Amino acid sequence: MPIGLFGGSFDPVHLGHLNLAKSAIDLIGLEQVRFIPLNLPAHREASLTRLEDRLKMLHSALRPPFFLDETEINRGGVSYTVETLQSFRDEYPTRSLCLLLGKDSFDQLGSWRSYDKLLSIVNIVVAGRPNSHNGIPAHLKPTFESALSKSVTSLHSKRCGVLYFLEAPLMDVSSTKIRCNVLKGESLMGLVPEEVAYFIEQKNLYQL
Repeated sequence: MPIGLFGGSFDPVHLGHLNLAKSAIDLIGLEQVRFIPLNLPAHREASLTRLEDRLKMLHSALRPPFFLDETEINRGGVSYTVETLQSFRDEYPTRSLCLLLGKDSFDQLGSWRSYDKLLSIVNIVVAGRPNSHNGIPAHLKPTFESALSKSVTSLHSKRCGVLYFLEAPLMDVSSTKIRCNVLKGESLMGLVPEEVAYFIEQKNLYQL
């Protein structure tokens, strides 16, 4: 069974992340999903949230078959997805590995380091945000169009090289929205797991 790889800042982890991972487990048949928090982002400012707090929120939210993986934390420095994926490929040379991406992240792949090499390392599974337009942006078609498949079976039979769009119900929630809600004193009910909401409140996270 394929392994799902799900990277991000998780600042904080929320129900949208967890629902996407669960949909991938249920609809693709992944054995597990590894949540891989980045160390330092390559494309945005570093988080003001302490790494220790981001990791504690993930620890509280994840249960098998979801697992916390500190590969990028342990490597240190700026987090580059291609390097992380290669480390997993070295560990699992014959296993199907599926990189899980939101549609917004997929659309920005052209700005990622060595993005054109990703399919030589893993399969890519793209889940659209609500109201997003599914499909491959024009600037990415030369790299990804020939890899597009509508068959879940291909994600099991091929270790890499497949692009698959996951048709699953997704929540209209983001870490940015959650941080804004905290600033405005609004409820986080239905946005994050209860344990995460409690931690945010106890630590006074995302306050000015």
